[in-house]
Amino acid sequence: MHQTKRIAAVFGLVLFISQLCFGSDWSRGFTSPGPEYATGTYWWWFGPAQTREEITRELGVMKEAGIGRILIYPIYPIAADDPAKGIKNYLFLSPVFLDTLKYAVEKAHGMGMSVSVPMGSGWPYGGPNISASQAAQRLRMVTENARTDGRLDAPALKPGEILVCRLLAPGDGSTVDLTAVKDVTNASEMPAGVAGPYVLLSFVQSPTGMKVKRPALGGEGNVLDHLSREALDSYLSDVGTKLLPGLAGKAIIHADSFEVYAQSWTTNFLNEFKKRRGYDLRPYLPALFVECGAKTADIRHDYWRTIGDLFLDSHMRPLSEWVHRHGSTLQAESYGAPAVDMRGFQWIDHPMGESYDWKNFVASRWASSAAHQTGRRFTATEAWTWLRQPRYLASLEDLKRGADLHFICGINRIVGHGYAYSPPSAGIPGWGYYASVMLNDTNPWWPYFRLLSDYVRRSSYALSLGKPRADIALYLPEEDALAAQKLDSGTNLYASTMNLYFSVKGLLMRGPKWGGPEFGIDNAAKLESEVITSIMRSGFAFDGIDRSILRPELRVTGGRMDIGDASYRIVVLPNLAGIDPEMLERIADFCRSGGTVVATIRLPDRAYGIVDQERKQARVRELIQSMFGPGVANQPRRNAFGRGLAIFVPDETEEFRKVLAGLSPQVQMKGAHETIYFVQRGEPGHEGYFLANTSDAEREVEITFRDGKGRASEWNPMTGAVKDLRTVDEGKFRLRFEPFGSTFISFDSGQAALRPQRAKTEPIKEEAYPVAGPWRLTINDQQMQLDRLKSWTEFPAHKFHSGAGVYEAEVELSDISRHAVLDLGDVREIAEVWINGKHAGVSWKQPRRLDVSGMLRRGKNSISIRVTNLLINRVLGQPDPDYSGLSDIRFPLPGEKKAIKEPLPSGLFGPVRILYSKESRTRQ
Repeated sequence: MHQTKRIAAVFGLVLFISQLCFGSDWSRGFTSPGPEYATGTYWWWFGPAQTREEITRELGVMKEAGIGRILIYPIYPIAADDPAKGIKNYLFLSPVFLDTLKYAVEKAHGMGMSVSVPMGSGWPYGGPNISASQAAQRLRMVTENARTDGRLDAPALKPGEILVCRLLAPGDGSTVDLTAVKDVTNASEMPAGVAGPYVLLSFVQSPTGMKVKRPALGGEGNVLDHLSREALDSYLSDVGTKLLPGLAGKAIIHADSFEVYAQSWTTNFLNEFKKRRGYDLRPYLPALFVECGAKTADIRHDYWRTIGDLFLDSHMRPLSEWVHRHGSTLQAESYGAPAVDMRGFQWIDHPMGESYDWKNFVASRWASSAAHQTGRRFTATEAWTWLRQPRYLASLEDLKRGADLHFICGINRIVGHGYAYSPPSAGIPGWGYYASVMLNDTNPWWPYFRLLSDYVRRSSYALSLGKPRADIALYLPEEDALAAQKLDSGTNLYASTMNLYFSVKGLLMRGPKWGGPEFGIDNAAKLESEVITSIMRSGFAFDGIDRSILRPELRVTGGRMDIGDASYRIVVLPNLAGIDPEMLERIADFCRSGGTVVATIRLPDRAYGIVDQERKQARVRELIQSMFGPGVANQPRRNAFGRGLAIFVPDETEEFRKVLAGLSPQVQMKGAHETIYFVQRGEPGHEGYFLANTSDAEREVEITFRDGKGRASEWNPMTGAVKDLRTVDEGKFRLRFEPFGSTFISFDSGQAALRPQRAKTEPIKEEAYPVAGPWRLTINDQQMQLDRLKSWTEFPAHKFHSGAGVYEAEVELSDISRHAVLDLGDVREIAEVWINGKHAGVSWKQPRRLDVSGMLRRGKNSISIRVTNLLINRVLGQPDPDYSGLSDIRFPLPGEKKAIKEPLPSGLFGPVRILYSKESRTRQ
């Protein structure tokens, strides 16, 4: 007994030491990860008109489907009060709302689910208590011809407007010579000595007029001034102190993406500008609207940088501090308008992104980069918004595909958009949010959602292990974006907006200002930034960097730039005209210490800003010249700088990729790999790689993992299976990807690598046996004999059927094999299969194949295939929703019937085949 204890103690000590040296067994939690990795969802609360009974029911539905995190989001009423249907709308923040919300939060917590709640309804923050003076403000310029009699009448102001400044400028105002303008703000007559044509430029502070988007009943009103601390304090007093008492410590507070259109001013802006930038903006105000010579870009840069500073100091930081003081934490999508950079994520506990276009600098990458640099383990994303348009078109395969696109941008938590609260009395499709996937039990494929949520949970677990491994830091062209953006006095608030994230995205694409269409999975495949695509296809993972890394914890040494959990060895300067001098100093330090800097298309040669401009610009040019050395413009060059290397390439494609190929990529692939993308995670003793095929074609590649040491294993997020992986030749692994397939490759350096599989095998030979029928189709107890497999929409009675149809057939087999696969061919959209009465599995994505080994027998075999289609067909066959009882419609009216004229093909199309494969012979 004592010897057994000693052996156990020694074993425990060895295990403890090995874990200290090499980390824990990563795969231990993969098959069934904990709740922190669970799929999340927006839970749209329409009205508000929720009841305790329906809240309890829907939480149970979500829990059973594998949803473990919910974002309760109060928005617009979608149905009028109807006692017969049990529908009663009540006011946002009313006692019944607060009581119902508290009940939902406590109920969800009791079921092991985490909850987040926005500090308001709709978005952005705002509502009925926001007065005109506390509302979002803008600056507009009014141009008038000067009177010939010399009088300067006061400008006509609209209610709520304030005159900021009035300048007299020569010419017609289309361009302005700043040295010739005269301040006439307080004058009633033209100054002496003025000759020639002049215009009066009046600069007016004006409420944007923007109202809260999609507010709940009682949440209507002005959008909050996000540059005013006083406005925020008033809002928190009016809204936060009512909302939080029942939620503190039980719910995370959420802030959605900042969409404060045209927010470009606040009451104390001139004083704040002078304090932060060191000069008076008044005489330079025309440069915000029109060209004013060489200083235009510098003034605009200083102006927008001040907008961002004010947003952080007056809104983001104090909001975070207030939330923390009240016992909660903050989740936010910290990007958008006002023009905030990645510094906003420093005050956020739970960073969040969105959008799918992974070949661009997408919002998910914006959020994950900031999370890596601030040491946040998890980065969530608003997933599946506008995945397919119109509503009801997205399949589970589409949802998986969308999730993978987020994963390869550094995301490791999915928050689906979204689950619509919909009482049974609302019928089918029930209440639905206008821009989201229908994630509730009115959707025909809902019984299979658990298969997707399990996939997401396993992937999230794998992508949360260790720390991010991204070699490349991509410098974001924020300075160029700020310097280029002018103000607009027009009535289109969106056109007047400076969204720094969009502008940066557009510059990196060298395309449209907004970077192209924001949503849609098909748009995502088309939109591309050459510099980003080249980085990823060259075998590197990357983050974006900006001035937010200029913090005391930034370390530049030994050829590495370390901040938070991130450690970069290459910095890319993409087609920059200007660069922040302080950032360039740190990049130069990084290069001197042994790092590599690569600039594309052009070398930056300027700094922006009015104060000390000549010195800063000279320093930028001096550092660039020292780093990159002399050379002919637009010709490649390579220069040793300290212990590091600075490289210039004139493109972001061919020459750029050649350079990257020589910088020791994280992975190297051969084969049809153009659609395979990856992210890497690691810690001492372990490295892991998530890889996803973004195409609908099968891919096979040979891949080498630079940091892959020790025993390799392949984890299947679809099934939870883990298997050993052997090299095929000189450290190369051969991987096969299904259409839209994904995998996770893990290396454990604490275990010896398996011997390579030197033997080569002949291709597996398959023999196909068609399941020719006859087939019988059953829908709603009605049976139909089929002469061929076809869409059930061809039957008039089932043209608009959304739900399931069961296809049945028999096949006579004279021989069976140890290994058999049922190939279903074309399925629209999900197939659940039984062979001889035994469950054979579910096919919900390509390829439409199920392993049926051991389920077939000689003689007759029965095959039953239950096919489930999309919800859109039912919607097309129903009357349009009746919103006549609503006095105020706050959402876009349904557009499905305008976009989709006929029901979509549904059912089993085949050909259905049984594929036998004999065991392949091994050749030495």
